[in-house]
Amino acid sequence: MKIDISEVLKAVGNEMKLEEAEKISFPQDDLILSKPVKFKMRLINAGRTVLLRGNIKTAAKLNCCRCLKDFEWPVSVDIEEEFARKNHKSDKKNVKNKTGEIELEKEDFIFEIGDDNSIDLAETIRQNLLTVLPIKPLCSKNCKGIGGEAKKEKKLDPRLAKLKNIFKK
Repeated sequence: MKIDISEVLKAVGNEMKLEEAEKISFPQDDLILSKPVKFKMRLINAGRTVLLRGNIKTAAKLNCCRCLKDFEWPVSVDIEEEFARKNHKSDKKNVKNKTGEIELEKEDFIFEIGDDNSIDLAETIRQNLLTVLPIKPLCSKNCKGIGGEAKKEKKLDPRLAKLKNIFKK
């Protein structure tokens, strides 16, 4: 999903509006989209970066964690991302801290503008959709799980019948 932004890059303050729909999915991340991704966005040249603001709407095909049935979950995400040329990062190397970890900086979260003055929105869309997916998807709040309402009430052992009423007093 490449977008040519040559006109936006010509001068600071230039804008471009996008309103499209495209059928995409990300099976490598178990993100199957059942409807086309509708996006409404604005690209603004902010000098060193190009700012993208907009909204994505689609529906994801999820698997209920209780009953294991597939269901469709509507998704709407507001996004705000930055794009810059490859040389936007500072010259300093990623320095490891005392614990041996590399500390990420703001520049590490900026998407790159291609050499052909284009941006690829697929990765931006993928990352933003993954952040809003539920950890434990449920087809409904009242999902009864595998077997659902067909579960039969267990027969109570007559020797334990008196314990059934112990908390009702």
